[in-house]
Amino acid sequence: MYVDESGDPGKYMGSNSPHYILSGLIISIDDWSSAIDRLVKFRELVQKATGLSKRVELHSSEIIRPHKLDAYKSIHKSVRVQLLKSFVGEMHVFFPNSKILSICLDKNKLTQYDEYQEVAWKRLIQRYDTFLRKSKTKGIIIADDTNDAALRRLIRKMRVYNPIESKFGGLHNPVINNIIEDIFHRSSSHSYFIQAVDAIAYCLYRKEYPKGSLKKFGFQYIFDSLDSLLLKEAASSDPQGIVRR
Repeated sequence: MYVDESGDPGKYMGSNSPHYILSGLIISIDDWSSAIDRLVKFRELVQKATGLSKRVELHSSEIIRPHKLDAYKSIHKSVRVQLLKSFVGEMHVFFPNSKILSICLDKNKLTQYDEYQEVAWKRLIQRYDTFLRKSKTKGIIIADDTNDAALRRLIRKMRVYNPIESKFGGLHNPVINNIIEDIFHRSSSHSYFIQAVDAIAYCLYRKEYPKGSLKKFGFQYIFDSLDSLLLKEAASSDPQGIVRR
């Protein structure tokens, strides 16, 4: 599972993000080679159409409003918007057998927490482990560079102590035993897969918190194009399986 985030993990103070989102792309090892081939071909087409090098990271917020990546500044905004829409629109072609798992925490509705990273990651890890168990397989997690030490402590703890409220009352301890090793970290600039998850998380953010200037491009609807890939059993109370608490 490749993972990326949207928003900051701190308590909402008015000037930071009101949300914290984690999205994970679950891909079988048997599909990895064909997926990377499709991604490379897509980037080659993008390079021919826009001049954007395959080596330039597809970073969603930069595509919409370039700050750090100068390569985007010479491309008209409408072309950049269409690039991101095409990227997400082709996900079902890149990853036809994959599943997308998302955690979306609205800080205004979950004020009991002082920080949201551990909460979101615990939800993500637990559901990924459940997916692996039901699939009778093992898996790994590859994430963008983030809080390595904290996540290492969390997943190691969940392997021995993971108390969760039971729907039948009381607590049970479904320890994590299907995820191999600690979480691996990679720079998004070196992984087309993490760039894909970045786009997924960004589009979920724009669905949950639509921005007026992007509504004319239909940005609030892009995430819905991923419906067939969503792991809906992750949250039975949500029509798209998005974990919200």
